[in-house]
Amino acid sequence: MQPFSVKANDLDIHGIKFGDGEDVVIALHGWLDNSASFVPMLSRAATSQTWYCIDFPGHGLSSWRSPQAHYYFIDYVDDVYALITALKLKKVHLVGHSMGAMVAGLFASCFSEYVKSVSFIEGLGCVTTDSDEVCSQLRNAILNRARLSTKKSRVYTSKQQIYQARAKTTDLNNEQIALLMDRNIKQMHSGFELTCDPKLKNHSGFRFDEAQCIGAIKELIAPCQLILGDKGYPFVKQNLDKYSKYYNNLSVIDVPGGHHCHMQSSGLCFEHIHAFMVQSSAC
Repeated sequence: MQPFSVKANDLDIHGIKFGDGEDVVIALHGWLDNSASFVPMLSRAATSQTWYCIDFPGHGLSSWRSPQAHYYFIDYVDDVYALITALKLKKVHLVGHSMGAMVAGLFASCFSEYVKSVSFIEGLGCVTTDSDEVCSQLRNAILNRARLSTKKSRVYTSKQQIYQARAKTTDLNNEQIALLMDRNIKQMHSGFELTCDPKLKNHSGFRFDEAQCIGAIKELIAPCQLILGDKGYPFVKQNLDKYSKYYNNLSVIDVPGGHHCHMQSSGLCFEHIHAFMVQSSAC
């Protein structure tokens, strides 16, 4: 395990690298998480690939977007393209958790020539908005931006205070929360602040509608697998019911755990992902 950084789209993308195999894996974390979410799965694994677990822009140690820029979902797809280009990679496996899974799927649909396989963890399809709600979606996003633009960053007295805040919104244990959040925390003279860009909490100004999501899924030709936590988020299973018939090649696996099942059942998740990638590379 070693840190790495690369310049992509004029942003410094930081992350954690595991292994040194010929096959390359790009691992994409969920919203407000970071590359450390993959540490439990990889820190003791005997991987035959090289894994680049990144911090998306605005997360972890990576650069924030410019003051006037926002965090559109489609821009994360551009970030993955820029990363692969910067690293001069020809073809990769993609592993994504939650938001990262949705980014991985859309990237694989748009740039199939770069993708050997896709492993989704507790994420599938896209978060969509009905076409007749497009104006209300944009209006609410703009009003929310105005509110957040005047809000000061919160300063915490201790890391424990941040851990406790995260504990209210997750089923991770204390050790897992600390592992994840330590990469999202910086110490200041007055206390501790989060390294995540506050604009990440802005409402999305634009989302695909269901028909556009289906159209993108139909373009995904790489073999895919979905790993579901048996206590995971209901919306992931709802998306599976809604979209599974549109995938060209999708297998589904259940493991013990919640939305962060790759941290809770880390060994089992790695076994499934590693076996799937080896099988996909051999095809």
